[in-house]
Formats: sequence, structure tokens, C-alpha cells
Amino acid sequence: MMQAKDKNNHFRVIAVYLFVLTISFVVVAKIVKIQQFDTAINTNSQPRFFNVLAPRGNILADDGSLLAVSMPLYNVYLDMSVIDDELFESNISELSEGLSLLFEDKTDSEYEHFLRVSKRLSKNRYVRLKLKVKHNELVALKRLPILKLDQNRGGLIAEQRPHRETPFGELARRTIGEDREVNPVGIERAYNPILSGLDGVNLKRKIAQGVWIPQDSDGNKMPEPGDDIVTTINIDMQDVAEKSLEAALINENADWGCVVLMEVATGEIKVIANLKKDTLDRVREHFNYAIAEHVAPGSTFKLASIIAGLEDGKFEVTDSVDLQRGRVTYYDRVMIDSPHKFKKVTIKKAFIISSNVGISSIINNNYKKDPSLFTDRIYKMGLSTPLDLELPYPDGLRMPIPNERGWSGVTLPWMSTGYEMALTPLHVLTFYNAIANRGKMMKPIFTSALVGGGIELVKKYPEMINPAICSESTIDKVIPLLIGVIEEGTAKNIKSDRYQIAGKTGTTVLNYAGRKQDEEKMYQASFAGFFPAENPKYSGIVVINNPKNGQVYGGKVAAPIFKELADKVFALDMEIHRPMISCEILKSLPEVKYGELEEVNLVLKDLGISDNQDQRANLRDQISEKEGGLIMDRIEKGLQSGVMPDLRGLNLKDALYLLENYVQVQVIGSGGVIKQSIKTGDKFIMGSVIKLELA
Repeated sequence: MMQAKDKNNHFRVIAVYLFVLTISFVVVAKIVKIQQFDTAINTNSQPRFFNVLAPRGNILADDGSLLAVSMPLYNVYLDMSVIDDELFESNISELSEGLSLLFEDKTDSEYEHFLRVSKRLSKNRYVRLKLKVKHNELVALKRLPILKLDQNRGGLIAEQRPHRETPFGELARRTIGEDREVNPVGIERAYNPILSGLDGVNLKRKIAQGVWIPQDSDGNKMPEPGDDIVTTINIDMQDVAEKSLEAALINENADWGCVVLMEVATGEIKVIANLKKDTLDRVREHFNYAIAEHVAPGSTFKLASIIAGLEDGKFEVTDSVDLQRGRVTYYDRVMIDSPHKFKKVTIKKAFIISSNVGISSIINNNYKKDPSLFTDRIYKMGLSTPLDLELPYPDGLRMPIPNERGWSGVTLPWMSTGYEMALTPLHVLTFYNAIANRGKMMKPIFTSALVGGGIELVKKYPEMINPAICSESTIDKVIPLLIGVIEEGTAKNIKSDRYQIAGKTGTTVLNYAGRKQDEEKMYQASFAGFFPAENPKYSGIVVINNPKNGQVYGGKVAAPIFKELADKVFALDMEIHRPMISCEILKSLPEVKYGELEEVNLVLKDLGISDNQDQRANLRDQISEKEGGLIMDRIEKGLQSGVMPDLRGLNLKDALYLLENYVQVQVIGSGGVIKQSIKTGDKFIMGSVIKLELA
């Protein structure tokens, strides 16, 4: 009996011992955990420096309009743990209603349910309220009940995220480009170091889970905003080009197309449109075909062939050539023309009707013994030289070389008509622009200036690639050929009564090499030219790839787009209109500025004209019938009605005097106004900014 009792006591002692030991382990574990937690808190609470992103510079159109601008977006969270329960209950209905009205993505009751569940289940973590909130939406959020309190009571946490906006949508999107980590493109990529600016740093201290507040420190550094890039792109012209191109891709059921417009004297790219039609028939910017798509140019290259022969003295455009009724054989390959009834014509006529047989015959007959003479002449024109553009582009340029791999007995005749090679549309345009520029080949440029803080820091100037791709006498011989194409040739459908176009159509069979007999031909239609022909201001090229609705020729598919753009440009640009009075008379007149009009009233009244033909119509509009003199009241009336008048010709003093009560003025350069960011006739908002370019 005693033995059993002792045994029970022994087990009781062991049980008590184990219990005490277990409690001890638990206590020790808790102490260790608390120490580790405290250490972690202390470590995480140490102040540390955070990177502060610099505001990215803007990309501007030629008139100062914003093509790409950084707009802040915010990811918004709620820290439900800091919101007092009584405050929450008394304001949840009004808060839910406000959120529903602001974001329009949930009803009042849905927001209230979301907030109640979040309050109940998410006391120790953030709740995501909304991603990609705009700045004005964030301002409105901070006015709502609860959220209008500071972060430690209202729980609103907004994390700013960089975001790039393109105010004109898809216009010139591929050329503007994208700033992204993987495969950035366009101007955003080419000028990233300039646009990026310099990031800053800011010391912050953690005061709660996920809450850091700024601290003063000698190590703090403010970010330096990136500079702005002024492009050469003209928004009005770009808009016309893209709309015309989109319509053509749909109407012709084509795969892709591009349009480029260049200023002849400077090489400035005013328009660059690149559109692709996808399998769902959606048309959008996809790839910069103008600078990166290398393909056989086809008949637009015939101009280079004619120039080569003229420069080498091989023939004259008045010489005759036998078209052999549109069919000729070179070794085992047959070359044909589009249907025509001609047999023997002048070289000029062969060019105007774009005869493959005619052009290939004169080149093959004159150069077949030494084809390197022909290719050397082509190389001297710059057609085989990379353009070294500002924008990144692939190296796919290809031009055949005699006696090297790929050269055969049929290469020369096919090369003369624009095959056996690969050029980009921009390369072809640069060549045509040189013809319009009397032989001077200009480098295509996409940007004109670098602006920081509203001040022009760097001005870019035109760059010449080749001072003379051929003699002026040859240019005088080929320009009538280009005019003839429009007057009586393959592009006579775009002839204009108001101005003269010079250019050449192109129709390329894309799968001409190795095509099976039962395989359908794939075409590329193009047109390259310039206008006005007598004194060219702009050159351009249009390319439409693989049209499948019946029409395939450059004159029918591509040339009308060129004409539509040229008509718009002709209407917009007063400088290319023919002068109404003799230039010699204009040269003898004194310079007259708007602000001086009253002082020269008698002179102008007697002459009946202005000092500047571009302003004649403007000044006539400003004649006061009551006073019989030229005054500035028309400009004032326009401003008072909220419509921007034409400010060109004003000196800075007069411009500031007129504008100071209506808009904020930013000035680039010195002298008289030559450009204004708010266009003539456009409505403006009081207090908005207008940029004036002076020269």
C-alpha cells in the first residue's frame, strides 16, 4: 500500500517538473521572439535614403505642342488599422458615396461592403483602394470624409508612379517612342539621357508599418528635371497624313503603310506616319517602317538610273529607245511593262510612263561591259550610304556590287528598275529631296532644339550629307521628267491646278524572285516627289505594302495620299504660295511692324500694300474704315473674344503689351515673332501659356 502511494507521488513530481520545464521553455521562447522582433523594429526603423525620380522632360512638336509629357499616377491604399471605429461608422455612408461618384466603378453599397470587410479583416495590412489614380482624382480623394484627415488618422496612402502621356494619342507614336526597361524605342530612347534628368535622394525615417516621413539631412539632394526636346514634327500635317494613310490601308486592304514629309532646305522631318492593319482590321502604330523597313524600291529608283546615264554622258533624255511592245528577255528572265501601245519613244517618255523595258535597255546597253561604272555612280549619289539617323534603326541596307556574290547577268537590268537591292522609304526620300534641293543631300533630322526651364539651350542646325549628288545641268534635265509623270504619266490623276507637283510612282513586285507559278504576286505601291515643282519647299514619300483590293499601282494607291497631304500643306503654309506682287518691289519697301503701323499710315495708304506679302491679308483686315488707317484694334478684339490672332511680325515689346492681360508668355530667341504655339484662330483659356519663337 505504501509502495503504491510512493509510486504515485513519484509520478506527480515528474509531472510537476515537466510542467514547470514546459512553461520555462515557453517563457524563454517568448523572450527570444520579443528580442528578435524589437531588434527587427529597431533595424527597420533606422533612417535610410530613398531615390527620388527626376521629372522626365517633355517631347514637343515644332510649335511647342506637347507630344509626350510625364503625368503622375498614384497607387492608392488604405491603412484601416489607424481609422477610429466610431469615426468609421459615422462616415462610411458618405465616404462610399463619394468613392462611387469619383471612380464610377462600384455602387455606393458595393463600396460600403468593401470598406466594412476590409476594416474587419485587414487591420494589420494595407488595403488596395485603386491603382493608376490621376492627380486630380487624388486631390478629390483627399476631400472625402475620413480620407481628408492626415495619414495617421485617415489612413490614406498614395504611392506615386511615373507615367508618360501622349496628348495626341497615336500621332507619330512610333517616332516619339516609349521609355521602357525592355526595348525602348524612338526619341524617348535616343534622347533618354537628356530627358531623364538627374534623380535625387531623400532621407526618411519609419514611424509605422509602411509609413516613412522625410528627414532633414545634408545628404538630401533635389532631383534635376530632364530637359525638353523640340521635334520637327508638325501636328496638323501629321494628323492629315495619318488619317489619309489609315483610310488607304482599309480601302486597299493593305498590310502596312508609311508617309514621310521632309522640308527640302533643312532635312527636317515634318511628318512621319507608320501604320499597320492587324488581323482584326485594327489600324495602329506598330513599327517604324519609314526608317527600318528595307525593301526593293521599284520604279522610284529609275530616277537614279537616268541621272547616272546623264552624268556619264551615255545618253540624253531626248534620245530614242525601243520599248519592244513592253517585253524584253535578259538571259533566262523576261522583263515586262504594264500594258501600253508604245514601241519607239524618247527616254523622257519611257520614264514618264515608267517603262521597265525602256529604262533597263538604256542602262544595260550602256553599262553591261563595265557595270561597276553604273554602280559607282549610284554609290556617289549616296544611295548606298547609311543615313546615321538620330533614331535607332537596323542595318539592312543592301546594294549589289559587280563581281561579288549574287551578281549575275540579269542584275544590272533589274537593278536599273529598282530591284536586286533593299532601301528604306526614308533613304529613297532623302535622294528625292536632294534633287529638289538642287543636288544638296540633307541629313534627315527629327529634333530641332533642346529646351531647359523654358529657355533654348541647344539649337540644332541642318546637316549636309553630300553637297552635290549630281550636276545642276542634270537636275535641270530630270525635273521636267518628274513633272511629266504628273502632267501626262502614271500619276496624272493627282495633277493640281493650284500648284505643280514633281515626282515618280513606284510599283514593286515583292515576291518577284523565286515565286511559284501558282503563287499570287504581292505588290508594294509608292510615290516619291516634291512641291511646288518650280521652287520646292517640301518633299515626301508614301509607301503602301501589299494592297489586295484590286489596285496595286503607285499612281492609283500611293499618289492620292501624297496629293491629299500636299493640298493640306499648301493651304497651311503661306510661304509656298506664289507672290501677288513683284519681289523686286517688295525688296524696296521698308520693314513695317504692327506696332509702327500708325506712324507709316500715309505711306501704306498711298502704296496700298504692306511691307510683307505674308502679312498683307492680315494688315488689310486691320484697316479701320472710320479712321482710314492701319491700327491694332483687330488684334485686341480677337484677344477679348478669346480667339488668338496672328502675332507673326510683332516685335517682343508689342507682343507682350497685347498679350499680358490674357495669357502667360514664354519666349524663345530674340527679334520679331515668327511662330506661336497657339495657332491663329484657335480659342484660348485666360491665363494659359503661349510660346513665342522670335528671330
